[in-house]
Amino acid sequence: MYQHNEPLSFDNLPNAVSQLIEEVGEMKTMLQTIADREGQPEKKWMSVDDLIVYLPGKPARQTIYSWVWKKAIPYHKAGAKLQFLRSEIDAWILGETFSVDDDEDVIRLPVKARPIKEKKGGRR
Repeated sequence: MYQHNEPLSFDNLPNAVSQLIEEVGEMKTMLQTIADREGQPEKKWMSVDDLIVYLPGKPARQTIYSWVWKKAIPYHKAGAKLQFLRSEIDAWILGETFSVDDDEDVIRLPVKARPIKEKKGGRR
């Protein structure tokens, strides 16, 4: 095996080239792994409480349940627990369409995000 600190000679050239090819292969594998990881953004899941904090206007918990019941917000269910995917919520906030499939609790009706209405003052 060729050592990096050895002077390169005609005799150890085949070993040096072989080692170089092996190291380049390892580097390609590492770079591909990094590219694959960066190409697929990490899914960030939110609970109802996380969603309340995340959404502008900080809607009430009952408002979020109402949106889910009306299928007006993208959601997923894990058993009885509601979960929201941050990327889907971001798209929903920006007004992109989504849909819900009742069999899988994934949305399928085209619906646009509605701005959250601010409450106005009461009677004076």
